[in-house]
Amino acid sequence: MSLDLGYTMPELPEVETIKRSLAHEIVNKKIKNVWVEPSFKKKISPNTEKFVEFLVGKKFTHVARRTKMLIFTVTKDLAVLTHLKMTGQLVYSPRQGQAIGGGHNLDEKKQPNRFTRVRFDFADGSTLYFNDMRKFGFMKLLNSAELRGKLAKYGPDPFDKSFTFACFQAGLSKRQGRRIKTVLLDQTFVAGIGNIYADEICFAARVHPEKKVKALDAVEIKNFFLLIKKILAKAVKYHGTSVNTYVDGAGRSGGYQRFLNVYDRKGEKCHRCGSIIQKIKIGGRSSSFCPRCQTLAA
Repeated sequence: MSLDLGYTMPELPEVETIKRSLAHEIVNKKIKNVWVEPSFKKKISPNTEKFVEFLVGKKFTHVARRTKMLIFTVTKDLAVLTHLKMTGQLVYSPRQGQAIGGGHNLDEKKQPNRFTRVRFDFADGSTLYFNDMRKFGFMKLLNSAELRGKLAKYGPDPFDKSFTFACFQAGLSKRQGRRIKTVLLDQTFVAGIGNIYADEICFAARVHPEKKVKALDAVEIKNFFLLIKKILAKAVKYHGTSVNTYVDGAGRSGGYQRFLNVYDRKGEKCHRCGSIIQKIKIGGRSSSFCPRCQTLAA
C-alpha cells in the first residue's frame, strides 16, 4: 500500500489475513528461544529480559486480532500485543518449505535479514520473525488487565456482534459536526478502518468524504453501516489490498486492489461515470473521490 511517505499502516483486512495464516502455523508450538535486536529493545515491554525469560518454554495458544493489532495469547492472564505500524512484517519460516508471513514487503528474501528485530525459534525447528525497517512497531507482554486497558479506547470491531446499527447511529449522533471521512478513521468510533477503506466506503455510499455527519440522511446512514461490513468482508476474502508494499500471509500481493474505485487512482477515470478521480487533504490525510458521484449536496 502506498502513501505520500511510501508506506501506510495495514488496515483491518490485511491484519486479519495475517492473523489467519499465522494462527494455522504457530499455535501450540513450544518456544525454544527468543532473540531481540538491541536497537529494538525500547519497543519491547515490559523489558527485553522479562519478555524473553517468560516466553521461552511457553506456547502461543491463540492468535486474535483487535483493530489493527495482533494478540498472541500465552496463558489465561498473559498475551503479546503486536502492532506492525508503518513497516512491520511477520514472517513464519517452517523447518523446510516456503516462508509464510504477512505485512510490508521489504524486498528482503532471506530470513533473518537486516530488518529482523525479534525472532521466535520453535522446538520443531520453525521460526517466526518480526521484521521492521523503521522500527515503529512494537511487542508488549501484557496481563489481562493491562490488555483490556490498552484496547478499551477502541470502538467496536465491524465484524463483532456489538457493532449493531443502533450502536452505529449512537456513535454518529456524538459526531454530528465532523466530516464523515474523519469519523470513519476515528478508531474510537469503529476500529480497523484506515485511509484505503474509508475512501472506498465513501465512494460506494455516493457521499463526498467532506460531508458533515449532520447532513447525512437516513438512507445514507444505513448504507454506510452496511457498506462498512460488506467492503471489509470482501477485502478479507481477497487477502487485503496491495498498492505498494503489503503482502498477505503467503507472501503474495493482496487481491482487493483490483476492486479499488478511488483510492490511489487520482487522475484516472471513475469506473462508474467516467469523471476524473480527484484527491484532497482532509484532516491531514489524503482523500480520493469522484467529483460527480460524490457531491457535497445535502
